[in-house]
Parts: sequence; structure tokens; C-alpha cells
Amino acid sequence: MLGFAETLGATLGSFLVPAFAGLLIISAAARYLKPRYLAAFAIGLYLWFFSDTIGDASFLGASQGFAGGALQLALWVTFAIGLLAVLSFDRNMFAEGQIGEVLGFGIPLLMAVAIGVHGFGEGAAVGATAAATHSANHLEAFGGVSAASSFVVHKALEPMIIGAAYWVYARDHATNMTGRLKDFSLLTLAFSLPGIIGAATLYYLVQAISGIDLTYAFALGLGTSIYAALRLSRPLFKDSGSNSESFRTALLILLGFACLYLAALLHA
Repeated sequence: MLGFAETLGATLGSFLVPAFAGLLIISAAARYLKPRYLAAFAIGLYLWFFSDTIGDASFLGASQGFAGGALQLALWVTFAIGLLAVLSFDRNMFAEGQIGEVLGFGIPLLMAVAIGVHGFGEGAAVGATAAATHSANHLEAFGGVSAASSFVVHKALEPMIIGAAYWVYARDHATNMTGRLKDFSLLTLAFSLPGIIGAATLYYLVQAISGIDLTYAFALGLGTSIYAALRLSRPLFKDSGSNSESFRTALLILLGFACLYLAALLHA
């Protein structure tokens, strides 16, 4: 068993630091790219994020056909609750024109929560593994340098989805660098908190209860995350311009997908 303080410190470092760095990187890119291009890149990231998360949610029991019973139904209900809950906070999302963008900073903040929910399952896995392992340190317990690097890169790339939404919907929320750093700090916390709670909770819970199923946490996170795809798709259909504009947008979607795909290869 690895110590709780050491596990919590590792969780804080692997969630908070990469997330904040990811927001800074996408914000640096915002100086050179149109918001629609940032959104396109973020959608590419989300496409891999979705495929990864639905795998963690065991594809909502699809492999069981119609024989999954109550547990399969519970996965679906959990997924649906996540989707309906997050959409209930943004009822103007499908409104036309500026009415659909009235939340301002609330949009990236809600997206940070929506994307971050799946982190509860990841953090829970960290806490549960640390409590049960016989390894001498966290690096050994979680598969070595390659696996750890993959996780950190994921935690830097995923918040870029949130950062893109910030530059699309809330670019005028802060008027100076201090204000932006405060915004990014709040977004980082909103994204990372579920993972931190998951690690802290499961570290002790797994010692009392064996066989805890985390697929429901990922099913919930899968449902909430769909908000990101819906919001980020909006700017792609505004002032689409020429065929070359569409091609550049497609390339950025592909680039975003490739970034998380390559990060996943590190863990293979």
C-alpha cells in the first residue's frame, strides 16, 4: 500500500498542473488562430475522448446484447442522467444568434465540469490502485514512465477542449492577464476536482469494499461530456467561408484527434 498523502499529492500534481498548462497552451494558440479553428481542434480532441470514455464505460454494455439485465439498464440510465443534467444548466444552447451565447464564462465553466466528471473514475482508479498495490512507488504501480507520461499528456490535452470554448464564448470575460489567470485557475479546479475527490474517496473505500465497479462513473462522465461536442460544433457553422476554410477546419479536427490518439499509444 502506498501512503494517502503521497497518493493525494501525485493526484493533485497529475491533474492540476497539466490541466493549467493545457489551458495556457491553447490560449497561446488563440493569438494566431480564429476561434472556429480552436473549436475544430477541440472537436478532434473530443472525438478521441468520447471513444476512450465509452470504452471505460464498457460501451454501455453493448457487448451483452439484450442479456445485460438490470446492470446494463443502470449503465444506460446513468449515461442519460449525465446528459440531461448538464443540458438542463444551458437551456439556450440551441437558440439562434447571440441568445445562444448568453452564458459567457458560464459556458467554459460548465464544460469544465462536464468534461471533468469522467475524471472521478480515473482518480478513483488511482486511489484504489495505490491502496492495493505492493509496488514501492506510484510510477511502478501505474505502469512506468510511458504510462505515466500518457496520463499527464491526456490531462493536458483534455482541458484544451475547455480552453477552446473559453476563446469562443468568453474571450472578453477578463480584461488583463491577471483576470485570465484567475479564469484559468477556476477552470482547472472545476476540471480536476472530480478526479481528486475520486482518488481520495476510493483510497479508503476500496479497503472496506471489494469489487467496486467504476464503469458507472465513466458512463455518467460520457453523458455529461456530450455538452462539449454540442457547444463546440456551433462556431463551425458560422461564417464558414470558402472551400479552403472548410479544408483547414477538417485538418484541425484531424490534428486534435491525432494528438490524443498519439498520447494513447504511449500507454499501449
